[in-house]
Amino acid sequence: MKKSTRTGWILITLALVMGVWIFTSHNSQADQTTNAGFVLSDDGSRLKSYQGSGGSVTVPSGVTTIDAGVFANNTSITNVSLPSSVTTLGSRVFSGATNLRSVTLGRVTSIPASTFQNCMSLTQVSIPSTVTSIGSQAFYGCAALGSVSVPGGVSSISANAFGECNNLTSISASNSFYSSYDGCLYNASGSRLILVPPGKSSISFSNNLRTIGAGSFSYNRNIRTVSVPSSADAIESGAFTNSSVSSITIPKSVVSIGSQGSWKPSELYGYQNSAASRFASANNITFIALDPGSGSSSNSDNGSSSNSGITNNDDPDQPGDDDDSDSDSNNDDPDGPSNDNNGGSGNNSRNNRGGSNSNSSRKNGSASGNASYNNGGSSANGGSGSSTAGGRGKTYNGKDYTPKTADTDLDPRYAMCGVLLLLGIFVMVSGNKRKLTLVSKEKKEN
Repeated sequence: MKKSTRTGWILITLALVMGVWIFTSHNSQADQTTNAGFVLSDDGSRLKSYQGSGGSVTVPSGVTTIDAGVFANNTSITNVSLPSSVTTLGSRVFSGATNLRSVTLGRVTSIPASTFQNCMSLTQVSIPSTVTSIGSQAFYGCAALGSVSVPGGVSSISANAFGECNNLTSISASNSFYSSYDGCLYNASGSRLILVPPGKSSISFSNNLRTIGAGSFSYNRNIRTVSVPSSADAIESGAFTNSSVSSITIPKSVVSIGSQGSWKPSELYGYQNSAASRFASANNITFIALDPGSGSSSNSDNGSSSNSGITNNDDPDQPGDDDDSDSDSNNDDPDGPSNDNNGGSGNNSRNNRGGSNSNSSRKNGSASGNASYNNGGSSANGGSGSSTAGGRGKTYNGKDYTPKTADTDLDPRYAMCGVLLLLGIFVMVSGNKRKLTLVSKEKKEN
């Protein structure tokens, strides 16, 4: 019995010693720090953290996964190059790296949420052809980013992925899911406008446009005047929410206009008894009728409106075309978009708020000034057209809120320790049980 107790204690002690040894060896391997400050997993496949001095950083070859927030809020890194072995990024990998200027992304398959959020110095990022999705706020607040090229494999782009990229003027895409026209992002056929880059100051629409999508103008604070082409038939909810568009022309072809939140243009040009007139009336917006010969405005305190002096000999199906002739005839299709006359004799009283104006304020790109940026915004799923409430990303104020990750791989040797421990306990319990049985038997015999 003493022997069994001794054996049990030996087994338990052996299990505990082995467990401590495995734990120590595992941790010493899992947190291998290289001379360059990279903390890697035991097999070198995961970059767990970065403790280097910054500057130009090259991630070691063989790394396949970069954990969430590895470079987050690091203000010392300026350039980062990922090897071709990297396929997976966690969220917020570079978020808040305010001095990061360029990144080479290896062969990652997606750019997750907030990957480059508030990387205000980022001017160049090469999105590899392996990328299939760009997540929510992936490039949010990258104020220095001027252009983005979407590779052919991308099938999903969050509508707020490029929010507050105030210098972004062009997004190019051409694949089975997305296309681009005049630097704006559309679906593949060009029938639905998905995103107007925040930095654009003027816009001309795709000839195939049918729908102005949810959130498409939300982050743009530069475009003040929009003339919707006659090819369009719908304006989705939130399309202009938080935009700076103050003057808009909507043709009869548009039969559906969704809620636009707090957006309220100073003037809305359209046709009587149309979706535009009903929208203006419901939202107390100044409505200026474009009906031929009506010569009057409804819900307007700006005086009567006249169609005289408007020269438009353009193709009514071509939005944004200006006629520079000096004639005073109006040959537009009344259902077509409003085209502006810059001719010397034409006075467009429809745009005149108290005096003559020979250069229509509705001309695309005519507005100028300093952009004013709000903290709120709407976002939408570019692929489905659904919209969700959005806004400015988190402010970190120098603090690192990087989620802490752990190595979830369980060493199988721990199972052996458990077996030894249970075996030791079993031997001790069995020995004590036999001892109690013998004692009880002796008492009965006595």
